[in-house]
Formats: sequence, structure tokens, C-alpha cells
Amino acid sequence: MSCSSDSVTHNKDDLEKNVGLTETVSRYSPPYSDISEGRTLLIICIVTSAGFLGPVAGNIYIPVLPLIQEVFKISTTTANATVSVFMAVCAVAPLFWASWADFGGRKTLYIISLLFFIVSNILLASIPANVAALFILRIIQAIGASSVMSVGAGTVADITAPKKRGRAISYFMLGPQLGPILGPLFSLIASQGNWRWIFGFLSIIGSIIYVTILFFLPETLRCLVGRGECYRGKRWIVHPRLIQKQLIEESISFPRPPKPSLKVYWKLLKFKPLLLCSINGGLLFATFYGMTITFAKILRENYKFPSWKLSVSYLCPGASLIIGSIIGGRIIDRIVSKKEEHIPESRFYLQIIGLLISMVGILGYGWCAHFNVHVAAVFVFSFLGGFGMTWVFVGNTTYLTECSTGQPATNVAIANFMRNVGAAISSVIVEKIIEKIGYGWCFTGLGLLDLIGIAFVLILMKFGPRWRRDFSSTK
Repeated sequence: MSCSSDSVTHNKDDLEKNVGLTETVSRYSPPYSDISEGRTLLIICIVTSAGFLGPVAGNIYIPVLPLIQEVFKISTTTANATVSVFMAVCAVAPLFWASWADFGGRKTLYIISLLFFIVSNILLASIPANVAALFILRIIQAIGASSVMSVGAGTVADITAPKKRGRAISYFMLGPQLGPILGPLFSLIASQGNWRWIFGFLSIIGSIIYVTILFFLPETLRCLVGRGECYRGKRWIVHPRLIQKQLIEESISFPRPPKPSLKVYWKLLKFKPLLLCSINGGLLFATFYGMTITFAKILRENYKFPSWKLSVSYLCPGASLIIGSIIGGRIIDRIVSKKEEHIPESRFYLQIIGLLISMVGILGYGWCAHFNVHVAAVFVFSFLGGFGMTWVFVGNTTYLTECSTGQPATNVAIANFMRNVGAAISSVIVEKIIEKIGYGWCFTGLGLLDLIGIAFVLILMKFGPRWRRDFSSTK
């Protein structure tokens, strides 16, 4: 995008009156127009691969729990606790990583966090079996792996224009979505009792991605590198550096976010668009997680599926996440690109469709299990549940990267925390509710939570622009 300085100043003044400083900056400052399409694609591929590590580390471990229980001589409850502590840390740790990534640089956080991940896996693969060490290293593993979902979304936001961001976010989300699908398959390397190999495998792929980040991932935080002119005509190989230098002077075009603090988080949590999007994502993921944790039980008890069929069956909801993400991202960008003026809330029209699809999937899944109808119907409705959920998440995540706070990674981390809270609550109560009222009514209640999500979407469509404008004026 090019224009005269007078035109830029005139447009800037007009836009500041309407939408506030941060959003104004995004409109008259081209979002990394000096980074080539090829290099942009490389960056997205790198952060997508890094985003794969956390989910695959969580899911490769679950199938070998009986072996872990035997080797470490621990109870089922203790073995399950090693999963719970991993998930809890994955929910909380990104809140710290993301805020520092928005303030001091993306690449520094990748380098530090993934080093934790690699070292913890090397130690898990090599030290003697000790339950205390297992818990400590699983915590460190989660601290290292959990950063990339939120920080990676911030990187994608740095290098893509809003009208192309939905598709870019959908590709980035393939990493986290492939983890739950491929993790159980990769766990087969421990089928002969070699449980240490799962951690050896994680350390190997983690190290490959780490080296790629060191030498091929440039810093992208806008307050450090501006529009990326510093990369123009340069080689794609970059010099490894722990602390990223500021390559431009601080300016109104590329303001530095506030230093991370509890006060900053409290202010963000009071920002209504972020809060409503995060709660909506938490409720939606709670419904999907309820379906996920009962999926194997229904197929085993109602349809007598053997273990190998159960593993293969998870390809159905897994495929729904991938397909829903890619299709949702493309359609969102196509609709947004037709509008002359980009308004972030314009993405929410499609979220209503996604929530309705999800609700149909969850309701159908519950009543199919209740009446024990043909297994094909269970697969169809589970597919719809996952498809609708990821359709919404692509739009939600994209919106959170551009909703005026200037801290996209932190926004996504807060939403990720809400999703993990929703999953944790769902995992505790779903089985108890099913015992009392059955699958049909349980999933009817969960499916109807999507109506709350639709109400949130309608509220954001009406009041979101004003709330963003008010937030920008108080910064």
C-alpha cells in the first residue's frame, strides 16, 4: 500500500476519531508488506510446526498410562494426575509467555520455552524411573510446550493483513489440531514396553523445530521491526539471537504494549469483546470436550468396538477439526475481503452458522447414543460437532488478534485459558450427569449452551465497535 504523507495524515486523523489509535495504526500502516509471500509462508509453517508440539506431547502420553503405572509402581489415580497437572500448566503458562512476547519479542519466547521442552524430554527419556521426577519434568514439559499456541497466533497477526488473516490462522491451527490425532498413533513406538522412546521422539522433533526457529524465524513484533523493511533483500537465514534488538525507533505507528503486570491483565479482562469471546470459546469447547471424552466409551460399550477400531475412529472428529478450520478460514476471508472498510465484527455472521452446526452435532450425538442408533449416525454427528466448533474458533482467534488491545498473543492466551477451564469442568461433571439423566438429556443441555454463544455474538456485533473505540481512547 502506498500513498502520500498528506493523505496518510488526513486518513489517520479521520480514523482516530472513529475507531481509536490502535485500530487506526493497523489501517494506515501496511502489515508487513515488505516480507515476501514466500517468507510469510515459511514463518507460518514454522510456528504451525511448533504449535504441534504441545498437543502431541499431551496425547502421545495418554495411551501408555498403563505402562507408566506399571513401571513407576503408582496407582491409576496418580498416573491420571500426571495428565491433569500437564493440562493445568498448559492452561496457565501461556498467560505469562504471551504477555512477555507482546512486550519484548516473539522469538525470545520461542527460544526459551522450547528449550524447556527439549531438556525435559531428554531427561524423561534418560533418568531412572522416579515418580517425583516424572511430575516435575511433566510440569516443565508443559511450561515449554504450551507457549506456542498464543505466541504463534501473535506471530501470524504480525505478518498478515486482516483481510487474509482468517486463512492464515486456520493453517496455523492445523498444528494444535493434528496433535490429538497423531499423538495416539505415535505412541505405538512404545508398544514393546519402550516407554522412554515417546520422550526421545518428542525431544528429536522438538530439536529439529528449535534449530529451524533459530536460523529461519525472524523477529516479527511490530514495535521492534516495524513493517519489516529491515528484512528486504536479506537472506532467509537469520543470525541466532536470544534478546531481540529494536530495529526501528518507537513511534505512534508501532507502539510498544505495556509491560506485563497483573494490572494489565485485569484491564484486559474488563475489555468486553475479549471477555465475551473467551467465555464463548470456553462454553463451546466444554461441549466438544464432553463429546470427546465419551466417544470411546460409547463405541466400546454400545457398539463393541475393539481397541484398534477405537483408535482409528478418532480420525473422524480429528478430520472435522482440520476441514472446519480450513473451510472456515477461507470463507471468513472471502466475506471480509468484499467489504471496502474492514470491521473485525464482520466475521461474526459466520460464527452463528458454526454455533448452529455445533449445536446440531452435539444434540444428535447425544440422542444417537441414547437410542443406540446405527454407528454411522454417531460418526456423522460427532463430525458436525467438531466442524462447527473449529469453524467458530478460527473466527474467534482471528478476531482476538485484531480487537484493539495491541496484545494479540495475550488475548489468545486468555481465550486458551478459558477453553482449558471449560474442558476441565466438563471432564469432571459429564459422566456424573450422564449417570443421572442419560446421554440424550446431558448433551441436550450441553448443546443448548451454544445458544448463549449466539447471544454473545449478537451482542458483539452490535456493541463491539463502540467497546473497542472506548478501550482505545483509555489507553
